[in-house]
Amino acid sequence: MQYKIVEAVTRDHQNICAVGDVDQNIYTWRNASIKNILNFEKDYKNAKLVVLEENYRSTKTILEVANKIIEKNKLRMERKLTTKNAVGEKVSLFEALTENHEAQFVVEKVKKLQKNGADLSEIAVLYRANFQSRVLEEEFLVKNIPYQVLGTRFFDRKEIKDILAFLRFCLNPESIVDLKRIINVPPRGIGKITLLKIVEGKEKELPAGMKMKIDAFRGLLRKIKNFAIQNPPSKTIFFIAKEIGLNKNLEKTNEGIERVENIKELSALAKKYDEIYKEENRAKNWEDGVEKLLEETSLASDQDSDKKEREGVRLMTVHASKGLEFAYIFVTGLEEGLFPHERDENLSEEEAEEERRLFYVAITRAKKKLFLSYAQTRTIFGSRGINIPSEFVLEIPDEFLEQEFLDYTPKHKPLLHIEF
Repeated sequence: MQYKIVEAVTRDHQNICAVGDVDQNIYTWRNASIKNILNFEKDYKNAKLVVLEENYRSTKTILEVANKIIEKNKLRMERKLTTKNAVGEKVSLFEALTENHEAQFVVEKVKKLQKNGADLSEIAVLYRANFQSRVLEEEFLVKNIPYQVLGTRFFDRKEIKDILAFLRFCLNPESIVDLKRIINVPPRGIGKITLLKIVEGKEKELPAGMKMKIDAFRGLLRKIKNFAIQNPPSKTIFFIAKEIGLNKNLEKTNEGIERVENIKELSALAKKYDEIYKEENRAKNWEDGVEKLLEETSLASDQDSDKKEREGVRLMTVHASKGLEFAYIFVTGLEEGLFPHERDENLSEEEAEEERRLFYVAITRAKKKLFLSYAQTRTIFGSRGINIPSEFVLEIPDEFLEQEFLDYTPKHKPLLHIEF
């Protein structure tokens, strides 16, 4: 639509200047079209094309890798980035056993970079999907390395806070803060005055219609608590999401898909406490698992708050990194089905090539050094799967790569066991 408007405005005088990079078109899902760039010279026949191929940011090695990756795309203008910068270091590649092992590698490398004089704000960790941030955040917290999430931190995301508030309120019906958050999730038309009367014990003064809404809300709470008593925490997460309508129609939009992924990741975290739940003692033990889960999430949220004003490593999705640059870049989760993301068979050629453009964007954020990593096995939404490396990793010539290893492989330390 924007392109059509510009076309109408410039129809007579053809006076227009456009700047764009066909290899960095990564917002098809927001209706951006690569055809606007590819067809520009056809639509404006007198256009003069100025090709900008010199890169002032990255080393020769990083650009060679970027060129090798992007040249496989068909929907692009022929172009090859060059630079007068130094050759630079080889691209580091780390094969992790699990996502926790991968997070340990990232944090250990960050610590070494910092020890060698690197500023933490010059380091960024990129990932394809928002849910991947949780394991990374946990490891940065455990190792006490300051970090900032560009976007919303995992435990600050609305769907996560809503589900946890329902859980807390089932354990503690006296929590006014949680009641205030959940009483209109999903929307029930219960206002501040009504909430005040509930808190003050003056529900009798409310009209009959409002009393029915409150009764329906209490019925939902009873339903959630009864389910929690009979089922482990990981299943309770999904049950709450379903009952409050968080899953409804979310798969239809990219933002919705991200929210569903976050809910699944919270359920995966909750699985750590399923073993506390004993079938022979359901009514007695259900609170223990939920309490442990809430304790961990509360601790993570509190430490997040303590770090909000501190400079640190940047954590973000690749989409969020566009336009930014850092001396050191970590691109994590390079596995088939994750990056590139699992593909729909009905994708157009333009959409299919966007994953490669996204990886190209990730690579070219780095100025000095690029780290790539993938995990042999990864728990995604509660299910552990065996992975093969991303096709993007396999396409990088060996001459540009160096294999990385951890000096040691410590057992992953759960967040609950932080020592002060």
